[in-house]
Amino acid sequence: MMIFAYVNKGTFIYLQSLGKAGASTMLSMVREIVFGVGFALVLPVFFGLDGVLYSMPVSDILTFFLCAVVIRYTYRELRVR
Repeated sequence: MMIFAYVNKGTFIYLQSLGKAGASTMLSMVREIVFGVGFALVLPVFFGLDGVLYSMPVSDILTFFLCAVVIRYTYRELRVR
């Protein structure tokens, strides 16, 4: 899961360097609060104590897909300009 976490952090930094702090903050908050806390509360219902351990890898994977969508949109936006 480290690869997904590295790509996510790299995306956050890349968006900040482009001046898109709002998008970067949104992705970071979705990972930490929505997915991280949400899955830490929901997954133990299905997987017991192991669900807490699975919460961050699952949030990394889902955030990776969100980052891919945002980066794709950003590249298309940069090509237009």
